[in-house]
Amino acid sequence: MSEQSNVKARNSTNAFFLLLAIAVVVYFIARNLSTSSSIIISFVGLGIVIFVHEFGHFIAGKFSGIRVEAFAIGFGPIIIGVKRIENFIQFRILPTIFLKDNDPDSLGLLCLKIPFRCRAGETEYQLRIVPIGGFVKLLGQEDVGADKPSEDPRSFVNVAIWKRIVTVSAGVTLNVILAAILFVIVFTVGIHLSPAVIGDCLQGYPAAKAGLRAGDEIIEVDGKGNIDFSSIAFAAALSGKDQHINLKVKKTDGKIEDINVVPVQLPSMGIKGIGIVPAESLEIAKVAKPKQLYEQSGVKPGDVLTAIDGSKVEQFWQFSTKMQNSFEPNVSLTFKRPGQTEPAVRNFALDFTSAMEYQEQGVFVPSHIYGLIPRLKIASADSQEANEVLQKGDIIVKVADVTNPTYKQLRDVTTAHLKQVLKMTVLRNNELVEATVTPKQAPDGRAIIGISVGLDMESTFAAATADANTFPWPANMPQGAEIVSIAGSKTGNYFDIAAVLEKNKGKTVKIKYSSILSSKEFDFAVPGGENSVQIKAQILQELPFKPLKKLYKANGTVNALGMGSRKTVEFVVQTYMTLKGLIMRDISPKSLMGPVGMIAASSKIISEREFILYLHFMGMISACLAVMNFLPLPIFDGGLVVLLIIEKIKGSPVHEKVQEGLVYIGLAIIVGLILLVTYNDIIRIIFDR
Repeated sequence: MSEQSNVKARNSTNAFFLLLAIAVVVYFIARNLSTSSSIIISFVGLGIVIFVHEFGHFIAGKFSGIRVEAFAIGFGPIIIGVKRIENFIQFRILPTIFLKDNDPDSLGLLCLKIPFRCRAGETEYQLRIVPIGGFVKLLGQEDVGADKPSEDPRSFVNVAIWKRIVTVSAGVTLNVILAAILFVIVFTVGIHLSPAVIGDCLQGYPAAKAGLRAGDEIIEVDGKGNIDFSSIAFAAALSGKDQHINLKVKKTDGKIEDINVVPVQLPSMGIKGIGIVPAESLEIAKVAKPKQLYEQSGVKPGDVLTAIDGSKVEQFWQFSTKMQNSFEPNVSLTFKRPGQTEPAVRNFALDFTSAMEYQEQGVFVPSHIYGLIPRLKIASADSQEANEVLQKGDIIVKVADVTNPTYKQLRDVTTAHLKQVLKMTVLRNNELVEATVTPKQAPDGRAIIGISVGLDMESTFAAATADANTFPWPANMPQGAEIVSIAGSKTGNYFDIAAVLEKNKGKTVKIKYSSILSSKEFDFAVPGGENSVQIKAQILQELPFKPLKKLYKANGTVNALGMGSRKTVEFVVQTYMTLKGLIMRDISPKSLMGPVGMIAASSKIISEREFILYLHFMGMISACLAVMNFLPLPIFDGGLVVLLIIEKIKGSPVHEKVQEGLVYIGLAIIVGLILLVTYNDIIRIIFDR
């Protein structure tokens, strides 16, 4: 059998299996049309974003006089290739599943030539089997290795350097333009985004210090109105050192105030901010496991919170404020359920384990009850090392040489013993247990021992006292003293302490405490002001409230152009800030999303939400792709631009061996990054993280 016959036989076999694979895919889509449709649209959307990028290279290459050998939609084996030859349009159908894509002798399973009066073209337009993106093959340009020298004046290496830079940069430019166009469409139609309403302020940060509170709405940032929540984060992230941002704020009572705040670095985020979180609504959101949610909490998606302990609430900030001022073991919540006239009343246990406040800027805000700081209790022990010696529920009675440490003391001792053996004593089931741990350095630089801590609310032991000017506890009351009684009433836990002191506000009461050395009684003038309990309660069974949303719609073409352009710039800057956070190890690589995650996220948006959110998501992806491709790293467009600038400066190309080495380094980085983000995507999808 001749070599030509062998090639035809091999191609026929390859074509058979390729057609079989296509048939299986088509069958699967037909059997799962509802699910498949959103996935297909996701593929198409991501494909368009990448296609536009490659089209930029294609059109710029044509205008620059560079010979374009192929323009492909998709990746993998060619399904069909179309090219103009002298007086014919040639169709190559399934030419090969090997890499001889542009071999003129590889005519494929079927080659059709349709008569058409035309001159021969130089570019074959290809449709490939994997419908994500595409690529452009320029004469002389190699994806792997240095570009090939050529005598052809239209080769990539032979045209002017500025034309090559324009061609390489055109893909990124079109991605930015596409993002802007998508955002203009989004704001012309209208989209629901998180408004600039404060859900909560972090204690010790600029927003709280400036007097901002939950429920306040920021209506302007540096003179710009019609903003969403991300606009505040954007303004803060871009502010200069010690530079304030001007906020026009609508308070919960309707008053308008001008407030200036100076953003600070946010720990574990890698960017500057003012210390606020977005607001939520009072409606329970959709969840992946609604049955499990109902069994655990008694609420269902769509339920709307209407009252807390019988008091009516209309905004989430009212619920948040009531929770902050609540100091009871349990809380009663009333929900309005769709289709039911009678409200659903549910009781929830409150959790005080996350009541710590510790700012890495050096600002420590202790959690206390009328100035008493409870002992520490281990809320969770996550790392394998901590689980071997420390357990959830252990009460920390000693760390190093500090007895009954406060949270700040625990942090300070842990930091001082970084990578050193640290001795601890915990109380477990009324027995003292000795333990040793070795603090390690977390990605954000903190020393950690694999535990989170809360407050021991079930006893009346005090680790320390706080704010001596407001709460006149005896200065000589020993650390670890137990409050025995107040005003003649025995106290069994901190809820008892708070209840008795609340009842006697503005009065002087007798308080008895005991310690290892002695028992003493003293007079205590109970302060009559507010905020005597500085502990924020949380519902033990976390409830998934929907984020608060607001319609953002431009009032004309000019306004839409402005809003779309601003949103494009925000996402470009946000991508750069994310990369900075990754480099500085302030952001975990686990937060990265790859193609699999993008397809999963976009298909979920399509199937569960408004289609306009999908366009918004695609605009974000296009802006991010522009940033990633223009990074000055080997194999990226930005890296090639750097090499071209070096070539212009030194008057000759960078040595081929150096180019090849850089390309292979870049390729290794890309492969590693793809494997990492794909792994993250799969884990996120499987475990719904």
